[in-house]
Amino acid sequence: MRYILGLLLFLYSVSAWAQTLRIADKAQFEVEVAQTPEQLQRGLMYVKELPKNRGMLFDLRQYPKASMWMKNTYVSLDMLFVDCDFNVVDIYPNAKPQSLDKISSATDFCYVLEILAGTAQKYNLLVGDKVFLNPSI
Repeated sequence: MRYILGLLLFLYSVSAWAQTLRIADKAQFEVEVAQTPEQLQRGLMYVKELPKNRGMLFDLRQYPKASMWMKNTYVSLDMLFVDCDFNVVDIYPNAKPQSLDKISSATDFCYVLEILAGTAQKYNLLVGDKVFLNPSI
């Protein structure tokens, strides 16, 4: 029984980071895609460490004008707002951990990519950069 539980946990952890996301030719990340209401609500809450090459992509196509917050999020994040054509349309750097401030974009977007704070600047990620998700969603 313990073996089966361990195997299930291993398989979950492998599948959770199974998507590869690339931004232009600048950076590549392993991302978990949040699509269900529960995944979208939880996001990266309670995560205490986020490796530099990992992140979460929020699929918000069903929630136009959604906003993000940092409630119960312990690591500072950069948030990249991405339109339905997979172009970066806005960047919110260094979101403050545990903040209840609403974070959004004045430009229409369909996705939000959360990555470790400072990563957007480190890789010179810019508005207009193309995002590639393999396999695409």
